[in-house]
Amino acid sequence: MKKIIFLSVLSVFVLIGSIKAQETELKFSDDSTYVDTLNKNLLGLNVFPAFSILGGGRLPSTKVFIQYKHYFNNMNLRASLNYLNFDMNNERLDILGSSRDTLFKDNDTLLVDSLSFRKFYYDVYSYDLRLGLEAAFPNKGYRFYLGSGLILGYHYLGENYYHYKKSYEGYPSLNVNNPIPFSEIAGFRKTRFFKTGLDFTVGVDINITPNFVISVQYAPELVYYHRISDEFSDPDNFFDGKSVSNSLNFVPDYIDLVFNIRF
Repeated sequence: MKKIIFLSVLSVFVLIGSIKAQETELKFSDDSTYVDTLNKNLLGLNVFPAFSILGGGRLPSTKVFIQYKHYFNNMNLRASLNYLNFDMNNERLDILGSSRDTLFKDNDTLLVDSLSFRKFYYDVYSYDLRLGLEAAFPNKGYRFYLGSGLILGYHYLGENYYHYKKSYEGYPSLNVNNPIPFSEIAGFRKTRFFKTGLDFTVGVDINITPNFVISVQYAPELVYYHRISDEFSDPDNFFDGKSVSNSLNFVPDYIDLVFNIRF
């Protein structure tokens, strides 16, 4: 589905770029004069996550960044600040057991059967800085590029669980899920990592106007997470024997749609 969205967006903007290029050709008899007079600096924001939300899609991770790019004749220099939020399965729960509890209601005492649950919640995100170079292939109205960059940053893995009860009224048990009351977290583990790696970019910059450029790119990355600290409270001993280690991950599914101002 993401590939279909990417190809559709790319086709639309390449078409727009071609139309703009034809308009430019009518206005300027010498293309090189027009290209040389354009500003070489771009400041952009990745808006692809917003388009995915509007389309009802669910991304394995959301990447938002602000990027500076400078054009040389056949090369781009880029630098960006990135925030990545990873989509985790927060629907997991365990049944810890059953109990008979005393309930006071309307000045009366009732005995009710209850099920005890343990609910899990994960909070995973990264902040990083990226510096890269790209080989550029400028053309009338658009500029293809491919390259790579260095990643340096911070990665956080938060694992939490809490307990709650639901009255048991027979099988099947319905509506056993419970909103997360953050003030009642029973146990947690917070693991922090130093993040390093490389990202790779293949894309196109499309000149919409002399001051506005849209970039569409495919940007997989290879990252290494080096654990630097742990903090935990685990009354259930759930995390015993489940240590978090350093890891090397390849993430192949990042697509970026960047709106740039040229200056």
